[in-house]
Amino acid sequence: MFMRIGSSKELNHETLTSLGKISAASDWRGAGETIDANLFRLKALHKLMQAAEDCDADALVDVDYREEILPRTEHPGATPLKRVCATAVAVKLKSA
Repeated sequence: MFMRIGSSKELNHETLTSLGKISAASDWRGAGETIDANLFRLKALHKLMQAAEDCDADALVDVDYREEILPRTEHPGATPLKRVCATAVAVKLKSA
């Protein structure tokens, strides 16, 4: 399935039916890791697309990303963790 994605609230002026807001997140990683952050955005987006397919959506609109940080735990030497969270509105496109 080909999933259409838009960062605004519309897709090329098509008629959309909102199925609801969905979210997904990348895996946790050490906050100090030097791995490219875009890789984790892509992982979160991939999981978001899977969630959209599960609810039979044709597209995602109003896609947004944020970083979530889990501070140090009570254990000495523990590293803070972070992940990328993605949210969007899953939509169904009007059939022609």
